Amino acid sequence: MTTQTQNTTNAPTVLLIGATGSLGELIARELLQRGAQLRLLVRPKSRGKLAEDVARAAEVLDDAEGAFEGVGTVVSAVQGSPSTIVDAQLEWLRAAREAGVRRFIPSDYSMNFFGLDQGDNIPSDHRREFARRAEDERGDVEIVHVLNGAFLDRKVLFGFLGAIDLDKDEAYLWGDGDQKMGMTTYADTAAYIAEAALDERPVPEHLFVAAEEPTFHELVAETEAGLGRKLTVKTMGSLSDLDDEIARRQQENEDMYSYIPLMYWRAMLSGKGKLGELSNSRYPSVQPIGVREYAQLMAAGQA
Repeated sequence: MTTQTQNTTNAPTVLLIGATGSLGELIARELLQRGAQLRLLVRPKSRGKLAEDVARAAEVLDDAEGAFEGVGTVVSAVQGSPSTIVDAQLEWLRAAREAGVRRFIPSDYSMNFFGLDQGDNIPSDHRREFARRAEDERGDVEIVHVLNGAFLDRKVLFGFLGAIDLDKDEAYLWGDGDQKMGMTTYADTAAYIAEAALDERPVPEHLFVAAEEPTFHELVAETEAGLGRKLTVKTMGSLSDLDDEIARRQQENEDMYSYIPLMYWRAMLSGKGKLGELSNSRYPSVQPIGVREYAQLMAAGQA
């Protein structure tokens, strides 16, 4: 639950790019709740995907020309290939610099990929490339990388990652499972992003936030407690075995999504993607829900 603020005539203007996605829509709503003057940059063919109430409350543009003028913070919530994550975001950063924008929040929202090596996780490689090149492009623009760990949501932790299969009531372990892993829901991540976007203070370049940081074993125990049923832990092998499995899938499959989820899970289980010191206390109005509470929502059919 978050604290809402009233709209004022002096409310800061935030330009949000990527508002048609699941996370982007949540960010838009959190910004509006906090009184931001919201401007959305949306491709013409995607305009129909905007939530109607969000579109009514915001200024919607389909042309980047002039979109950055008078903006305090640019928030990116886009996904895609390097042409989007690197090239397009650098283009927006340049436009922000030229327009005198104070802050740029790129579309990171993940584990601490700055701790990974090249090739450990392909999508993270693209985000680190943006971060490196952005240092040469940003000028006086403050860049804030919001890093929240894994998304604690049915579609991600209990879906995309393949960490826990709720249909089979199984959890899959590689290694010892003793590393702390940051986890935050989409909704709570959106709230933290909105807080950072509107923060009048300088914001850390790496903003680490998380609802909880359980080990694998704590994750299983909290999920069981929330669901009210037991999970069977399947020991899949060592982290070295996981490396081999990822390499095998890369060689045998053209579909990158056959191995990308395991790359994310490896970064979590190995500790290489561990978050730094959390800044939750910086934004006390955000009270994130943890694993047990989210599992209770799933059990009740509310998530």
